Order: sequence, then C-alpha cells, then structure tokens
Amino acid sequence: MMLRKRMMGMLSRYKMIQLLITLFFLIIITGASSAATITVNDDPEANYTSIQDAIDNSNSGDTILVNPGTYNENLNINKPLTIVSNSEIPDKTTVQASENDNVFYITSNNVIIRGFSITGTHGPSKAGIYLDEVEECIITNNILSNNENGIELVSSSNNILINNTIKSNTFDGIFLERSNNNELRNNSIYFNIWNGIVLEASNNNRFSNNTINSNRLDGISFINSNNNLINNNSIGSNGKNGISLDISNNNTLNDNFLINNSEGIEADYSENHIYNNHISNREVSRIPFVNNLITLIMVGICCLFMRKEKK
Repeated sequence: MMLRKRMMGMLSRYKMIQLLITLFFLIIITGASSAATITVNDDPEANYTSIQDAIDNSNSGDTILVNPGTYNENLNINKPLTIVSNSEIPDKTTVQASENDNVFYITSNNVIIRGFSITGTHGPSKAGIYLDEVEECIITNNILSNNENGIELVSSSNNILINNTIKSNTFDGIFLERSNNNELRNNSIYFNIWNGIVLEASNNNRFSNNTINSNRLDGISFINSNNNLINNNSIGSNGKNGISLDISNNNTLNDNFLINNSEGIEADYSENHIYNNHISNREVSRIPFVNNLITLIMVGICCLFMRKEKK
C-alpha cells in the first residue's frame, strides 16, 4: 500500500513537471510571435498610411516599417518600438513636421529610430528627435535638418546616437540637458546656427569619432558638465571655439583634431584632463592644469629662468 502511494506521488510530480515545461515553452512561443511587423505606405496593401496610426495600433516590441515617401506628421512614441525606413536611405523617406512641435517625441525606453530624413519643426525647445526621460534608445542613420534643435535629450540616459547627419538647424545640432551616460559616435554635425553639441548639467557621456564642422558658435560647449570623455573627434572651422568648457570639471579631452576654429579649446573656471590633441592656428586659452606633466615642465622652466635672473 505504501509503495503504491509513493508511486502515485512520483507520477503526480512527474506530470506537474511536464505541465510546467509545456507552459514555459508556450510562453516563449507566444512572446516570440507577439512581435509583429507593421507596414506604412500610401499603397492600399500596406497596414496604414500614417506612421502615427501605426504607432497607436502597435504593441510593445513591434517593428514599424515605413516605405519611401514624405509623411507630414508629428509623432508621439510612448511604447518600445522599432521604427525604420524600408529603404534605410534617409533621403528616400522624409518625416516633416505638420505643426511646430517635435517631429519624433519619445517618452518610452527601448525605442529605435533608423533611416529617416527628419525636418521642419520650429519653436522653443523643439527638436527633430526629442528624448524625454528615457533610456536604452538608439537613434541611427538619420538626417536631421532645418529643425529648432536636431536632437534633444532631457533627463535621458544610456542612449546611443550613431551615424546621424545633423545639419542646418536653427539652434544646436545636439542638446543634452541633465542627461548622463549617453554615447555619441560617428555623427556628422555641421552648419548649425548655434553650436554643434551642447551639454548642460550632463555627466559621464562619451563622444568619439564625430565630425563637428562649420557651426556658427562652438563645436562642443560644456556648461556645468563633468566626467565626460571626448576623444578622436574632428572639430573644425567653427565660428567660436572648437571646444568650450564653462564650470565643467574632470572631463577628458584627448586625441581630437581641432583645425581652423577661432580658438581651439577654451575653459573658464574648469579643471580637466586635456592631452594629445592636435590644434592648429590658435592657442589653447585659459586652461588650468591642462596636463600634470606639462604643468610640471612649465613650472620647472619658470624656476630655471628665475634662478638665471637672480645670478
């Protein structure tokens, strides 16, 4: 009798394990199949003719595939989505503001925007792409032109901006406000009416392999921003400074090429790690403690001259 009870107990546990395994695989299959691809086009075979309609009727994790054309819309993205142009050639798929608001307004984490020409928004603090308190978003292979700001990040961290062209915007190419731990690389930023990139109260960001040319004011402007890394960027022909640091400390600037700016690097009330940069035409100005080794050498030379004069 006892043996029979044990056998029945073991059988029950075995069935329970089987049931749990089956449920586990059902959850995986259901999750994988729930992410859909939604098409947008003026073609009757497409799911939607409006990108915003596709966003509103999508589920988290879906991909919205936008076919070539011009879409006059201001888009609000409030869920994790991948929104890409079908051609992935920005000039073929344009999203143009229909009113003076952000063209892409992102309020959700884990959004990907890829392959668009984004243009036409004007008004205070408006941008072609505006990231508002979000994380883990990727903005890549877009052209942003003729907006107030090209890309704006406000209280947004751990995002990636890569391979974008940001040009001819009314104010700044890229503006970061209270935004930390973002990565900006391989972007081309030029002909913006104010600055190429501005950081305000933004820390621990990384800038590498960007080309920042021919902006009317600074190439990169730091305001009260600390612990950022700027390396291997090409910064040239900007109307004011290649790099400006204002009340910004412990930033590392190395291996950058600064050519034909009004001034190469300017720092006010700032102490930073600045070394191995290639600067032409203008001197580095008002930078305390550019590099510990350089500072020691300069102090040593001054001491030698003072001793000779005393003799």
